[in-house]
Amino acid sequence: MPAVPPGSLILVTGASGFIASHVAKAFLDEGYNVRGTVRSASKGDYLVNLFKNTKGKFEYVIVGDIAKEGAFDEAVKGVDGVAHTASPVTFAAERPEDLFEPSVNGTVNVLKSIKKNNPDIGRIVYTSSSGTVNDPEMPCPVRYDETSWNTVSVGVCEKLGSKADGGHKYRASKVLAEKAFWKFFEVEKPKFDGATIHPVMTYGPIIHQCDSPESLNDSINRRIWPFVNGKRTQKDLPEPGSSFVDVRDVALVHVRAMSVPEASGERFLASSERYSGNDVCVILNKEFPQLPNVPKGDDSPGARERINAVANFMDSAKSQKMLGIKYRPIEEVVKDTTQSLIDRFNIIAN
Repeated sequence: MPAVPPGSLILVTGASGFIASHVAKAFLDEGYNVRGTVRSASKGDYLVNLFKNTKGKFEYVIVGDIAKEGAFDEAVKGVDGVAHTASPVTFAAERPEDLFEPSVNGTVNVLKSIKKNNPDIGRIVYTSSSGTVNDPEMPCPVRYDETSWNTVSVGVCEKLGSKADGGHKYRASKVLAEKAFWKFFEVEKPKFDGATIHPVMTYGPIIHQCDSPESLNDSINRRIWPFVNGKRTQKDLPEPGSSFVDVRDVALVHVRAMSVPEASGERFLASSERYSGNDVCVILNKEFPQLPNVPKGDDSPGARERINAVANFMDSAKSQKMLGIKYRPIEEVVKDTTQSLIDRFNIIAN
């Protein structure tokens, strides 16, 4: 299928979210026009002001319940491509169904709305998750790529229901939604094509409407904020490692997946490298010595390699090669994320 070039109108669903707001900005900065779906006028107006100086033009439409059939019927009219980012991201759902329904139905609904109201659209890029790729029950370290699937979490949720771990509930919702995404193309055979993006733990500057630390995205809230605010101490180190990515790089992956013809039908892991809480603390102490309660961290020679070697490796070679992505290093990501937290919540004097 042909790429969707700059100058086109892109629908970004859930545009007021942490990742989605950066996705919208990346398209706008590249010269695309963007229509964002939001749940309220106040969220839309915030984004209008945020994007007032971008290269492309931004507009918004209100979509309340994405799980409701026909929710996107009006939103998809006239657009050339869709970046579907709207989906619940939480590890605190009581019932698996509380995540499954909006995640799966929201994804299928936008596909149905496109086929019904705008079948000549070019491409839909769907924001999935690394949780659909990695198997959380496998002993670390494991090397994963886009051929991998999480074959565990759905079964755990079917067996345990509300008693399932929150991580399994979230991952299962993403697995089911992505499988529904690909099944739609297999069964319905629409004129448009699709690609999926799979971010790992995502950090970076906060540009969306976020008035309190409690409203932070789950990655920052679990892995950086607790070291910044002193809730995690020396006893929590080195803290289990994983892979990370900067939200600005995730956004660029969406743009490239929309604009590169070869991206059709592909899955793309968005991941920089492995890291641990120890890395976060070493960087915080170096860059922000004014933060009073950050654990010291081990910065001795070889410590980083030794600690991070036990983490899974999420191989993003495909997105680097096919989409031309150069991922930011952990030092830049932690520094920019923390400065954003300081500026947004007035933690300390700069």
